[in-house]
Amino acid sequence: MFSSSRGTIAPWMITRAAVAFVAVLALSGATQTPAPDRLVAIFVVDGLRPDSINESDTPTIARLRREGAEYTNSHSIFPTVTRLNAATLVTGTYPMHHGIVANSMFVAGVNERAPFDTGDYTQLLKLETPTGRAITTDTLAEILQRNNRRLVTVSSGSTGNGYLLNPAARQGIGVVIHGLFERGVIAAYPKDVSDVILKGYGAPPPDPDDLGQMQWTDNVLREYVLPELRPDVVIDWLGPLDSSQHAHGVGSPEAKDALRRIDESIGRTILKIEALGRLPRTDIIITSDHGFAHHNEGVDLVGRLIAAGLKADRASTDLVVASQSQSLLFYLPPARVEPLVRFLQREPSVDVIFTRGGSGGQGRVSGTFSFDLIGANHESRAANVIATLAWTSDNNPHGVPGAQTVNGTTVGPLAGAASGHGGLNPWVVRNTFVAWGPDIQGPRRFDAPVSLADITPTVLALFGIRTPSGPGRGRVLSESIARDGSTAQVSRRTIETRVGAYSSTIVISSVSGHDYVDTASRAR
Repeated sequence: MFSSSRGTIAPWMITRAAVAFVAVLALSGATQTPAPDRLVAIFVVDGLRPDSINESDTPTIARLRREGAEYTNSHSIFPTVTRLNAATLVTGTYPMHHGIVANSMFVAGVNERAPFDTGDYTQLLKLETPTGRAITTDTLAEILQRNNRRLVTVSSGSTGNGYLLNPAARQGIGVVIHGLFERGVIAAYPKDVSDVILKGYGAPPPDPDDLGQMQWTDNVLREYVLPELRPDVVIDWLGPLDSSQHAHGVGSPEAKDALRRIDESIGRTILKIEALGRLPRTDIIITSDHGFAHHNEGVDLVGRLIAAGLKADRASTDLVVASQSQSLLFYLPPARVEPLVRFLQREPSVDVIFTRGGSGGQGRVSGTFSFDLIGANHESRAANVIATLAWTSDNNPHGVPGAQTVNGTTVGPLAGAASGHGGLNPWVVRNTFVAWGPDIQGPRRFDAPVSLADITPTVLALFGIRTPSGPGRGRVLSESIARDGSTAQVSRRTIETRVGAYSSTIVISSVSGHDYVDTASRAR
């Protein structure tokens, strides 16, 4: 078993040298065992901030970062929420293409009275009814299958999150595993895989045992998925850190305990890959969907809208509000957009506002930014207005920086260490991105911007599969792929928008024609 002690070197850590030695044998004509098929293993640690990685709590991840390629300017896609970023991960696109625009979103065909929770996979099944697809563009599983490759995904996050990693599995395209799709009845798609899992492993612990679910899920991964299904690409979404940080904050004892257990589980999975003889041709990506910030101030923005006469009551559909906690999506008739924007610009808690249309980064309504900057212009599911709430770099109760105003029914200063994500403060935008393996340059540190949208095109490039380019699509991380050897030219710019006393700015990093939103804020 992989030892997490600082002085122990696990066998898989010497494999990079072994790969070079095998290459020398090949050139010399020496007899050797044929190399195993390529594997790309993607571990998504839900909510992992890069400043939480250290030799004590995360020795496995720290070693991968030390030996591999670390992107120090990695981004979550805004709104910085889980299911949007899960869809981005498995499509290589922004919401304008994949259609999962938030954790809570409004589609009348699912619920004509209120937003629905994308964390519940049964709601995503309803989303497929009016549209035919939960994700409205090609997914990694579909592209791989067309090229005779296979994706298997496992998740100990929410069922909605697990399903979005490969919704096409219901049609027999790849495999998606989540033990709580219907506990004891459906553990995976397709059905034959579910039957094998339930017979061999039973049902996972019920909610809210996140650590127990992770243990069950990763056991299925190590003992069944890797040796029996032998995927070309595997995604393991690990959920316990997210729930512990929501309740107790980044840096809390509870979060550190969850992180240590996650790191140990990743280490055991890597050892299994090595035991199966696949590690010499395995590339590993460690990433996260978003960062975290402490919730220090509460505002009831819906109540303020009602008091201002812009919404009839909390359940009314004249203005539908889908709250992401640190940001909000507003669905309303186009003629009412400007009055709403003017109201938001007068609210002290509101930070930056986005509207559809416009040009040059400016939104259609003065003092707003364009949806184009955040890739939010989905043809049928986009909101009309998106607003973020105020943030600071104040420390949480555990001394970790990053604080955020959040929407809810509690108004004023908030007690405790509860935390979250969804906004555009740098502490939630900045996520983790580490790559390690025979195709990765390492040890290297890159300041080139990267996001979850870049994973699918990069993975496919490793298999020699080309993907479309254009607005709202990720890029191949050619600067970190060893056989390419190119470098990335990075630029940064700030865009300002202003109307009357209200002004705000958005900071953007760019490389190879691709833009990444670093942060945004209002002048105060």
